[in-house]
Amino acid sequence: MALMYCPQCKAEYRQGFTRCSDCDVELVGNYVEAVRHPLAKKMAMGDKYGARLWRGTDPHFYLALVWSLWSKKVACYGAPENPPLPDYRKEQLLSSSDLGGFEVWVSEEDLPLAKWILDSANEEFEEAASDENSTKTILPDISPETSGVCPLCFGEFTTVSANCPNCGVPLRSPQAEVAAEDSAWQLCNLAHPKFITELRKALQTAGIPFNNANIYHGDFISGRRYVPNYEVLVLKKDFERATQVISQILQHWEFEPSAGFHVGRDPFLDYGLELAAQKGWFPEDISALVWSGENIGLVGGIGLALQEHEIPYRMETEPLGLARVFIHPEDEIKAREIIREVEEGPRPE
Repeated sequence: MALMYCPQCKAEYRQGFTRCSDCDVELVGNYVEAVRHPLAKKMAMGDKYGARLWRGTDPHFYLALVWSLWSKKVACYGAPENPPLPDYRKEQLLSSSDLGGFEVWVSEEDLPLAKWILDSANEEFEEAASDENSTKTILPDISPETSGVCPLCFGEFTTVSANCPNCGVPLRSPQAEVAAEDSAWQLCNLAHPKFITELRKALQTAGIPFNNANIYHGDFISGRRYVPNYEVLVLKKDFERATQVISQILQHWEFEPSAGFHVGRDPFLDYGLELAAQKGWFPEDISALVWSGENIGLVGGIGLALQEHEIPYRMETEPLGLARVFIHPEDEIKAREIIREVEEGPRPE
């Protein structure tokens, strides 16, 4: 008699049962499949990631939270709450009612800091949701000879053409106002090449136009020239359908610190103490408080902005829940102006 197995607790069931009565998950057909199932992997990580930080259904917040945790040196494990069976093909799109939520787990040791990061992420998402100017409707300076502009990749064309050859969407006149439904909305901006490649392929399969460019062309003044482009933009009218696509893909993904993310410099580290020493300043001279706040999401942007202007600073994050930035009194006026621009401007990617 064929048996069924629970991928979470490995319990055996007679044929005819479809769900584990203890774990409330779908049973699988053989023990090997149960061991290899993503749920089994999740349970095996219980010691390393023993505290569930967040559970929800918003794929945009889910990815933003995972990235925010890793960028602040907090290891986490992100996975679908109820992943499809291993033999379920990615090409088979699940219905919206079948799409499950997502979970983010951290270690018990990192939980207090992770909760602070989560609270800040919630605050930023609430602000973004209420910001009517969050869509990308402002284009860079247009050259006089431009006759058409792509609303997705913002490519400029000097010859008359109906559609953008890269994105396949109608070009618009540089002088024309962009209708709300034709404005570009950010679907994803995750520095994970493999995931972004899979997302782009899925959008193509679904017939959803996006900014089809693997390279981002920056400006020479800031030093940003040709760099990989991980930002995926879609038209507002396609955003809901594109969100369904990204939710579908995420049902087959697990994120861990070894999963390909590029994690930057720890934003909580002090910066420029060697520069300060060259000016004859001691660490205790970095004493002017120029910013304090509860939103840890601002800390990274403030740090990067001060580094860009080579302003030494110290960070304090004790007690947890409040961050403080100190600089030398000589830099105070300049630093406050820089921080004001960071607070009033868009969040750094």
